[in-house]
Amino acid sequence: MPNNLNTFKTLFLLGTGLGMILACSGGPGLPLVQALFGYIEPPAAESVMDSMKREYDLCKRSDPNRNCTQIAYDAVRVSQGLDPKPIPEGYVIITRDELESAPTPKKEESQKETQQ
Repeated sequence: MPNNLNTFKTLFLLGTGLGMILACSGGPGLPLVQALFGYIEPPAAESVMDSMKREYDLCKRSDPNRNCTQIAYDAVRVSQGLDPKPIPEGYVIITRDELESAPTPKKEESQKETQQ
């Protein structure tokens, strides 16, 4: 009798192992095995745009006078793990004098004609 019990245990374990291998390979038994072991599908990842819209709407509902665009961006950037906005380095100074004396295509053509 104990020999039959050991044979039954062995066959049961082999059958369970084979069923698990088939289930993990994506075969037709996958939904059945998932249901037996209580598998729950993970929620779909929310896109950045959907997160921005949700955070913006929440902010506008709480206080319409706030800068909700920046608040929503900051909240989504932190929750989604995005890099912060790059801060430009350096600066450019443009004066009116430089704009007026800048060469234009017409000026360049007339200068070439006068040089010839």
